Amino acid sequence: MTTRLTNLFENKRLLLAAIISVLVLFSALAIGNAIAERPQIDEGLFASPGLNLATRGFMGTTVLETHNSPLLRIDQRTYWVMPMYLLNQAVWYKLFGFSLLSMRSLSAAWGLVALISWFLIVFKLSGDKKIALLALVLLGSDYTFINSAAMGRMDMMSAALGAAALAVYLALRERNLMLAILLSQSLVVLNGLTHPNGILSFAGLLFLTLYFDRKSIGWRHVLLAAVPYVIGAAGFGLWVMQDYPAFKSQFIDNAVMKGRLGGFKAPWVGVIREFTERYPHAYGLGGRSEGHSGPVYLKSLILVAYVLGVVGALLTPSIRRNRNYRALLIVTGIYFLIMGLIDGQKETTYVVHIIPCYMALLAVWLHWCWTTRFVPAPLIALGLCGLLALQVGGALLRIRQDTYHRLYQPAIDFLKQNTNRQTTIMGTSAMGFGLGFPDNFVDDGRFGYASGKRPDIIVFSEEAELSVREAHAFYPHLPPYINKLLTEEYQKIYENPAFKIYARR
Repeated sequence: MTTRLTNLFENKRLLLAAIISVLVLFSALAIGNAIAERPQIDEGLFASPGLNLATRGFMGTTVLETHNSPLLRIDQRTYWVMPMYLLNQAVWYKLFGFSLLSMRSLSAAWGLVALISWFLIVFKLSGDKKIALLALVLLGSDYTFINSAAMGRMDMMSAALGAAALAVYLALRERNLMLAILLSQSLVVLNGLTHPNGILSFAGLLFLTLYFDRKSIGWRHVLLAAVPYVIGAAGFGLWVMQDYPAFKSQFIDNAVMKGRLGGFKAPWVGVIREFTERYPHAYGLGGRSEGHSGPVYLKSLILVAYVLGVVGALLTPSIRRNRNYRALLIVTGIYFLIMGLIDGQKETTYVVHIIPCYMALLAVWLHWCWTTRFVPAPLIALGLCGLLALQVGGALLRIRQDTYHRLYQPAIDFLKQNTNRQTTIMGTSAMGFGLGFPDNFVDDGRFGYASGKRPDIIVFSEEAELSVREAHAFYPHLPPYINKLLTEEYQKIYENPAFKIYARR
């Protein structure tokens, strides 16, 4: 069987056909989820500056309430997130127009970059096309990876740039070390300008460079590696100095909000919370959002696959002692530790950076089990089929549940039928996609507490309710204020499982 598989993948056309099939399946699932999933708050917040830059020539987040806001002049310049994703959005909208699907398609496109990059990484480390293809199949069908590619956030772009940096370095280092360093470090800089999680690829690339080529590196390599950072810092500095007070206000507020940097106060607690908070919440052992039903707890079986890959590789001497595989294990450890230390909020969206490492290790270990017959081949095939069915089935279930058309669109239709351009509406920025981000709509997470404003309509979504609950530890005055506001000053006029709409009494 192993010999037949080897001969099969020596055929370049068949290998290319297999790769394209995985990419097509991934694209179909990602776009299907992009069409079916209702928009999230972050998507509306990140769409606003990109849309303004594409259509009005400035990068302000105009969907947010600015009166008495700590985010100084955010309606003019957006500094609370890194600029590269917003610039990428603006170009994308110029080419393909603006919509929720367009925004999410950008993430799906970066997902393809990430998949191809990880195929190259695994192939360069293993030297085996079968292992690289298996890693591609596992990653391209991964439930969480697909969800990230269907969401209008910068996480997939950041993960793809980081993977591309590692792939370019590994692919070019033996032929042209100077070029490998220049291109890979340039991608790391672009990643850092996309999201602070770019530090993951910076640390991973630094390790791989020293691990494989420390004896070959001289001062000219170091100076060349510094060039992208000098250029990136200069560009970032020019961007910041356009309005430094606004940058300081917005960037610091975002950096410290809701304990984001809390991991530095107790580093080991941060690492422990990876096991007790991030992964349980991401894989069906925590709460679920409205509109999603079914056996969500089955997602926890995906964690079993991740653990099998890491533990199996660690406990297998021939894998652990292999120089290239050991590098992959160490990079996985570096990513895990950094994520445990720097993210006090334990955002589940960030796991897209480390999932490819888990899947690569699982592919390596499964191939070892197959070739050594450590596990019977039928049992491996059965396990793989079960994992793929679980992952793809989960993605298909989200498409079938269609929370966009079942929950979001009816709420939008109700608003359109019962308001006009003079009606002031306050709700989460996610509503902007359906309403068209009009001037009479604003996102105020404190619902007028600071601004003193009272809109005609308040849209209180599930995400807003969750945000208020999470804010209680940092803003204890907010939940009782909002409860009083909605019960005494407003009356409910519409409700579905995800949205409640209130009109002023």
